[in-house]
Amino acid sequence: ELATSDYEGPEGKYHDEYAADLNGGGQELIVTPRGEKATRVYAGGTLTKEELEKMGLTKKDVIGKLVLFVNQLGDKTRLDEEAEVFEGDWKYTYKVMKVVEEIPVSVGEEEIRYNDKLVFVHYHIISPVK
Repeated sequence: ELATSDYEGPEGKYHDEYAADLNGGGQELIVTPRGEKATRVYAGGTLTKEELEKMGLTKKDVIGKLVLFVNQLGDKTRLDEEAEVFEGDWKYTYKVMKVVEEIPVSVGEEEIRYNDKLVFVHYHIISPVK
């Protein structure tokens, strides 16, 4: 199923279109108050329901941690800075894998581990729109 999310406020405009269950992807578009535009395409997901259940987890647990970590990090994640956060048995990391200066685009990897086992991964391709 396709879904969308929109936000407009003092930070600018945000639009997200995505299709997701365990795996999926989408595209985010933003416009800053100064009129700068950017896009981020992402894909990935979580382990299967059965694999998560073996660890006593649900997809909702994992996505809840993703939201928590992203909110904690604010502007410091999923863009051009690497980040790492721990909470109990959970670990969130964002790594910048490649940056192309000549044609401004970057690729990042976002993952969540529970007891050091990968439970979530997303790959991001980010570019300004000019």
